[in-house]
Amino acid sequence: MLKIIVGTAGARIINAIMSFAIIIINARMLGAEGVGTIQLLVLGITIILLISNFAGGGALIYLVPRNDLFKLFIPSYIWAVLSSVAGAFILAFFELIPVEFTVHVLFLSLLQGFTSVHYNILLGKEKIRQYNTISVLQVLLLMVSLAWLFFLLKRPDVFSFIFALYFSYLITFLLSLFSILKFIKFRQFQGFRQVIVQMFRYGAFVQVANLLQLLNYRLGYYIIERFLGKSSLGVFSTGTQISEGLWLVGKSVATVQYAKISNNDDAYFARKITLQFVKIVFVITMLMLFVLLAIPDSFFVMVFKKDFSGLNTVILSLAGGILFMAVSTIFSHYFSGTGRHHHNTIASGIGVLLTVIFGFALIPAYGITGAGFTATISYFSSLVYQVVVFKHLTKIALSDFLITRSDIIFMKGLVKELLNR
Repeated sequence: MLKIIVGTAGARIINAIMSFAIIIINARMLGAEGVGTIQLLVLGITIILLISNFAGGGALIYLVPRNDLFKLFIPSYIWAVLSSVAGAFILAFFELIPVEFTVHVLFLSLLQGFTSVHYNILLGKEKIRQYNTISVLQVLLLMVSLAWLFFLLKRPDVFSFIFALYFSYLITFLLSLFSILKFIKFRQFQGFRQVIVQMFRYGAFVQVANLLQLLNYRLGYYIIERFLGKSSLGVFSTGTQISEGLWLVGKSVATVQYAKISNNDDAYFARKITLQFVKIVFVITMLMLFVLLAIPDSFFVMVFKKDFSGLNTVILSLAGGILFMAVSTIFSHYFSGTGRHHHNTIASGIGVLLTVIFGFALIPAYGITGAGFTATISYFSSLVYQVVVFKHLTKIALSDFLITRSDIIFMKGLVKELLNR
């Protein structure tokens, strides 16, 4: 399992480095306002993808080992088409995305929806190495195509970013499709109804939680854009992306955790690895956070240009929330992997409620720093609920959250494996 975690972490580290390069390219070539526009587009695509994943999302990881794959694949594709068409026009109607990019949001969402189905099938089959490879390639293609368009063709605009997304999404869609075709045996459509009901039952819990979690992460974007404008949104979103890079350890561990728990019905095993992973993620994320907070604002101005001064203040306001959410990710995947998706929904709902309350109070008064504090309050509230429920379900004591000798040995093994690889 250590090798799988290290492989997944390695893929996410590579992704994080390339994503940081993309942030720098966009910031230097498009400025704060251009970055703000891109963030609204990406947020629109992400919202549609979450709706698409009601049928083809994370619930597939749980259902793939337990069902005929063909009966999962077809409904997931159909729902992705319906979600992309309806979602793009609804978002445009409410002006949550720039209206002139509606058609692009539709087709990019569709490509992402199909690819997400493929990714979750690979994870359900525990083909984590293939998943990691393709996900790294997608970011690499985006970075390379952006550099080609911006620097070689001299076209630094939002449309170039959209074209780069098309290119990277299309290639990874094709590669991931070829990776799963061998698992799909085309059969008759008999028995589809029962499988579809099961998909939406599990998917609804998972995706309502994910949709609420996205609002936890990004509802502040809309509030910032409304009260402070796209330039302020560009600065805050850049600080957020840099900070969220620290989640790579938590997300890497959680990806392996979910696949393992979904394929194992042993409650003791699920509790044990969740506790172990919570401690690992907490320690490593906290250490990385200290390093990030030590970086002066002058460094960020040098990298991103003067439009982005004040990034270290944004990161400081988000610091506690980044640590809370890294740990929360492990609990979320425990609940999902054991079929208790409703707890994630409740936790995210609590966070969204506090985001609305504190967002409209703090952002107009304190600007993007208020947005950071709002996120921290929201993430902390979600984590508290998850800890209370996890403790109740597993009958553990608070002392079980303390780091033990076996945890230290496990962490040493993880670091050693990482260095060796």
